[in-house]
Amino acid sequence: MVKKNIRIGFDLDGVIIGKPPFIPNYIMEKLVRNPTGKKLGYRYPKYSIERKIRILSHYPLFRPPIRNNINLIKELYKSNAYTLYVVSSRYSFLKSRTRQWFGYYKLRRFFKEIYINDFDEQPHLFKERMIKRLGLHVFIDDDLLLLKYLRTRSKDIDLIYVKDHEKYVRGILK
Repeated sequence: MVKKNIRIGFDLDGVIIGKPPFIPNYIMEKLVRNPTGKKLGYRYPKYSIERKIRILSHYPLFRPPIRNNINLIKELYKSNAYTLYVVSSRYSFLKSRTRQWFGYYKLRRFFKEIYINDFDEQPHLFKERMIKRLGLHVFIDDDLLLLKYLRTRSKDIDLIYVKDHEKYVRGILK
């Protein structure tokens, strides 16, 4: 009997990495969401100062791993029944900071590949494309609006929502 290898994708910020301390959720929403609010969309920081602030706020010491979720990832990795990926919509200017974070916390080895949004696409479109390209069976994210969008576009994947206030993986989005 052949054992099926299940491919799981993890978002990065809010699922593997804690969000910046001392910044309320409503401010984070204003910084990352499309200001019109009429459709799902995300802001790209167009000014150099905005990008520099984001790079600074993503310094590894300011963004610790979410321990409960890291423990789950380690268990999945050890079981050899899963192939784990990171699919993050972080924009290209955060690529070196992302590599630095994985090196600092020594967590790179648990993932087959780590993908970030190198071409600065809209995050929901980037994640949809990567989910299909990788043939993921499960995708875990903390962005409920994005997951609802994916649910309408990808019927054959289990989507799991990480509630921000709980800080751990819980439940499949149906």
